[in-house]
Amino acid sequence: MTRALPTALSAALFGLALALSGLLAPDAYAHSTGENYVWLNVETRHLEGRFEIRLADLDRLGVTLTDAQAESPDAAREAVTTQRTSAEAYLRQHFEIRADGQPVPFDFTRADVAEAPGLGLFAQYFYRSADFNVPEQLDITNTILLGDEDKFHRSLLCIEYDRRSGKEYGEEFTALIFSAHQSEQTLDLTNIEGLLRVRDFVWQGVLHIWIGIDHVLFLIALLLTAVLVRKEDPPPHYEPVPDFKSAFIKIVTIVTTFTVAHSVTLSLAALDIISLSSRVVESIIALSIVLVAVNNIFPKVREGHWLVIFFFGLFHGMGFASVMGDLPFRMMHLVQVILAFNIGVELGQIVIVAVAFPILFLLRKSPIYRPVILNGGSAIIGLLALWWFIERAFAL
Repeated sequence: MTRALPTALSAALFGLALALSGLLAPDAYAHSTGENYVWLNVETRHLEGRFEIRLADLDRLGVTLTDAQAESPDAAREAVTTQRTSAEAYLRQHFEIRADGQPVPFDFTRADVAEAPGLGLFAQYFYRSADFNVPEQLDITNTILLGDEDKFHRSLLCIEYDRRSGKEYGEEFTALIFSAHQSEQTLDLTNIEGLLRVRDFVWQGVLHIWIGIDHVLFLIALLLTAVLVRKEDPPPHYEPVPDFKSAFIKIVTIVTTFTVAHSVTLSLAALDIISLSSRVVESIIALSIVLVAVNNIFPKVREGHWLVIFFFGLFHGMGFASVMGDLPFRMMHLVQVILAFNIGVELGQIVIVAVAFPILFLLRKSPIYRPVILNGGSAIIGLLALWWFIERAFAL
């Protein structure tokens, strides 16, 4: 295969991406993580705020909307208002504030619908607590939409102001992040600035690559040949690498190339500098796995192999970025979020490589490696990814 193949392949796939972006409408895929939001503001003698729930999630709160209602702010507002009782009962059951160990009672004051730019319509449920001496710490239990249908759903607690201290935090300041695995937390009103922890976003990056089976399979498909050497004797074939150093250098090159590529587009996409339909991105990610798997079985691409990895890594980066796309604090803490999320992705990737690489290296000389592990494993990975491509590209 000539040096021109990877370049031609890249150009062809880029053309495919542009064509698909014109034909297919944007959609959400596995990289999109669901969220709801709770605002909690501190007045001198009480707490007040609002819950914001996506219209698509309202059925889980007992609120039913028709397709026409979900698309019209006025119609949605009427439906949300008339069915507010069931939603408010759900929110009372799944959200509690405690001060000095005692529950803080609150009443709902009104319901409304608001549109978040780029995110669609949200139902709003405003609340106000009874008057009490607000302490320095509040214990909060929040299980709103957590762990029932989506184990990776998050509920973000935001704070705009604390009238007692005169502090203003801004509309998009996130103080705490609740998940199915972390539904009880303490809000320290004396140290809210420090509650947006870097490790929260590092963990989101780690979690995203671990649950992103398409990213894992792409990496595994690349690692399968990292412990082999390509030989051109007809027909082209693979032989085991002679030593650990050779394999390690190949692994470092693969991981570095993939990392640089997806870090670039992750950052650009998170900054809204570049944008493609998620259906296009997810389809090309699936296609990248298919092509790597096929090349493992029928080795053709050798010259410029790293260019191919880099090219596909660009789309994987846009896939990683989509999980950050709906974060409400992204405009206030964007650089911090991008860096921490990127670090998390790399840590998760290193763990995968650290587990898989030694096993593959030890098995590379086994008589079953090439027919079973390389060819058989690549065939399974390729077929699964082919189904994903068909499913995503044609919206099946």
